[in-house]
Amino acid sequence: MRDDRRSLLRWYPPAWRARYGEELLALLEDELGERRPPAPMAVSLRWAGLRERLHASGLTGDHRPAADRMRAASLLVLCAWAACMVAGASFSKASEHFAGALPTGSQALPQDAFDAVVALGVLGGCLVLLGAALALPAFRRLVSGYEGRRFVRRHVVRAGALTALTAVALVPLSLWAHHLDGSQRNGANGVNVGALVVWSFMAVASLALWTGAAVAVVRRLDLSGRVLRAEALLAVALQVAMVGLATAVGSGGRPWPRTHPGSWPPAPLSARTPPRSTPSSWWRWGS
Repeated sequence: MRDDRRSLLRWYPPAWRARYGEELLALLEDELGERRPPAPMAVSLRWAGLRERLHASGLTGDHRPAADRMRAASLLVLCAWAACMVAGASFSKASEHFAGALPTGSQALPQDAFDAVVALGVLGGCLVLLGAALALPAFRRLVSGYEGRRFVRRHVVRAGALTALTAVALVPLSLWAHHLDGSQRNGANGVNVGALVVWSFMAVASLALWTGAAVAVVRRLDLSGRVLRAEALLAVALQVAMVGLATAVGSGGRPWPRTHPGSWPPAPLSARTPPRSTPSSWWRWGS
């Protein structure tokens, strides 16, 4: 029973647990005895733990120094960009060959919107790379020490292992897909759809681990005030780019008719228009 109560403490940041954890356990024991915490109390404790984590990260409240708040806000934008990359990969897959399925005379707005998505996606990627370059000197200082290298290695090994497994899993999946016809690759084969869903979850989990590793490492970096201000400005620019991406995707409307293979809900196979070939250089977010 005490293990159940200790599991609730994991919702709180380490510093809070070290200072108040035993007091909270003692309070729960006085209040509940040997009984399990009721569901409303457990939910309330978890929510309080999340609030404490937000306070500790500097995302809420004004008790943290301005530098910590800038760092936390920049990392939050980085996490939002990672989610945007997942959405962008889905958009890229769904918009394959869309130009060949558009009626004549209806291509201007969808094509302009698609071009804007490409340009803003490239801009966002460049902003992220520029932010990483600004933090590189501090990263070198971190890994110059044994504890820093050990901390970074722990996160990188975990993310790298799942990424390698995801890459290896893609090989048999691709070889198998070459033996399927167009309709089977577009949803007619349930086994193929299930395998793609599993692989997609692995890819998203890999991205999440790399993003978590970046967040954990950046929180340990000793960044100067000038670098933090520059990172904050880059984060604002990245937010603007993400808003532009969402606007471009929405303003393009439905860039393909229901006869397009990527439309949803799909039309009957007999009504689908065979896609014409398109340039192979369609950009994918995060590439």
